Amino acid sequence: MNEIVLNKREVDEKLKQDESRLAELRESLEKSEQLTGNMVTILDSFTTRLKKLDETILPVYNQTLRLTRLQENVEKTLQQLDRVIGFHHVADEVEPKVREGPVAGIEAYLKLLEKLHVAVEFFTQNNPGSVELSHVNELFETGLEMLQKEFLQLLKRHSKPVPVPILHDIAACEDMEDLPLLEHLPVRTVLDLKAIAQYLMSPGGNTDIMSVYAQIRSNQLGRSLNSLKEASQQAQLLPASIPKKSSFAAAFLKGHGPSPIKRATKRESVRRGEPGPRLGSSASFLGEPTLAGPVEDQLEGCSAFMSSATVFLRLIQSEVRLMEQIIPPQHHKHVLDSLTKQPIEFFMREGEALFQQARRGIIRHDFSITISCLRVIKIIQTLQPEYRGVLQGLPSDSFSRFPLLIEQFEKLGLKALDDYTQYIRGDPEKQSNLPKDGTVHELTSNTMWFIEQLLDYTRIVGDMFLGQSSFGRRSTDLERKKALGQYLVRVLDALNINLDNKARCYENPFLSAVFLMNNYHFIHRAFTGNEIMLKQLTEVFQDIEDHYNSLIGNQGRAYQRGFLKLISFLGQEASMTVAAEKVGKQSRQVLKDKFKGFNTELEELHRMQQQWSIPDAQLRARIREDNVEMITPLYTEFYRQFSKANFTKNHEKYVKYTPESLEDTLRAFFDSGAS
Repeated sequence: MNEIVLNKREVDEKLKQDESRLAELRESLEKSEQLTGNMVTILDSFTTRLKKLDETILPVYNQTLRLTRLQENVEKTLQQLDRVIGFHHVADEVEPKVREGPVAGIEAYLKLLEKLHVAVEFFTQNNPGSVELSHVNELFETGLEMLQKEFLQLLKRHSKPVPVPILHDIAACEDMEDLPLLEHLPVRTVLDLKAIAQYLMSPGGNTDIMSVYAQIRSNQLGRSLNSLKEASQQAQLLPASIPKKSSFAAAFLKGHGPSPIKRATKRESVRRGEPGPRLGSSASFLGEPTLAGPVEDQLEGCSAFMSSATVFLRLIQSEVRLMEQIIPPQHHKHVLDSLTKQPIEFFMREGEALFQQARRGIIRHDFSITISCLRVIKIIQTLQPEYRGVLQGLPSDSFSRFPLLIEQFEKLGLKALDDYTQYIRGDPEKQSNLPKDGTVHELTSNTMWFIEQLLDYTRIVGDMFLGQSSFGRRSTDLERKKALGQYLVRVLDALNINLDNKARCYENPFLSAVFLMNNYHFIHRAFTGNEIMLKQLTEVFQDIEDHYNSLIGNQGRAYQRGFLKLISFLGQEASMTVAAEKVGKQSRQVLKDKFKGFNTELEELHRMQQQWSIPDAQLRARIREDNVEMITPLYTEFYRQFSKANFTKNHEKYVKYTPESLEDTLRAFFDSGAS
């Protein structure tokens, strides 16, 4: 019962609390409704006031806007009127300065012309038949003419041929980084020319100055080339970039002691029957290919042409750089084509003249010109990629003439190489140019020098030979070396045949053997002393060293047969008996005849062979040693047996030589000829 009372009491208390909260909520709601009503009233009042303000201000705003537009229109109209009036007066304002020319500077003058150009466009659009249009147009054309004249004068005034010393430096420069920088025109002039060119050659503008620029620069390029040609001819210029002919003797001497052939003075050559050092003239042996002497002297103008090939390329490249600074890009090809046309024609004429000169020389059997042809081919082939880079794609297709020039020289060189082999093999001159002392023949030294020179052009010569059967296929280095090696073997075979024919013209067969031995030894030392030459030859003829050693040995034995008569006096008849105290009458006479015959034959051999020449010191020493070993032991035994015999009262008359003095005499053979 008590629990029910307590529960009812709790319920009543909660009910009172809820009623109190409800009363508070009703009071808050009434206040909120009152505030909302006040806010709505305020907003309605604000809206009403805005409507009244809009109705008052909007007409004023519209009126102000109309007045502002009217003011702007008036100002624009006044500006246009001022502009139109300015067009009518622009001719009078700028005419004195326009007719005076760009004396105040190119930039200021271009601004004047731009004013005239705008005026011309205005009158053309708005009043095409007006006097004003005619006036400003005439003045604008005058300005353009003055601008063209200034362009021409600037270009002519500052364009000069490149000085010859600089051209020499260019020709001698091997490293592009060390190449002298050519500044054809001052920097200020280049900037002025560029401004004029860009203005005159703008789209739709006059392009006449392209021809003017190309002509002037072409003339200067041609003058530079011509000055180099004249200077090269006068000074016989040979630039460092062009490989000079290496001395055959120097190459031969490398690791081999003395030279295989001594270059005699003219007097010594006459005495010994050898050619003088100057070849290719009346002093040289008639009918022989003139191969010794400087290569550059054999084909006049060759070095100058090779120099000009390098210089011409560098000048064109410098002209391209100058053109790119002045002429707009869209005109580059046309200008460069016009600029290079005449200089290329000049260069090709020089090349054609050189080709014809070489052709005539080879017809005359001046085969050293072949090396000059190879030098020309090499320099043009080396420069050809760079020429292609600057000339290919030009309208006149100038670059195509360079491969044609190379082809001409290649065909000529190939014919010359074939003719040279045939000429050596069938040389009709045998006696007129035969060295009297049996020394190395001029033809041999020339041929080995020629072969040495060919080694520097293995790639070119190999391609020339392979071109007949390769049908344009790219040759390998091995194929090129093999082709050249085969040719060198053919040349040596032809030379051996020629030397054998010449040797038969000697009346003395033993001098003939000395001649062949000298020449074979010279050839052998030449190719064994040159590692590249030896490798080229052994690729084709593996046993070539043994072959020439055999040839030399055969001729050495043939030479020693010349001592058989001398040795015959040292023989002892079986019936001859000699005692120290008493010699029979018959034996005395035999001994006298033997000693006298031996002395006479030895003196004759010594006299004769002193006039013979073995120029190579090693070969000379070896031959002398062989003679000593062959004769001295026989004479020593003969001397031991009979020198003490009492076969004559005048002992010294017959026994002239002791074994020691005989050996000294034998070692003195070839002294005069080798001195």
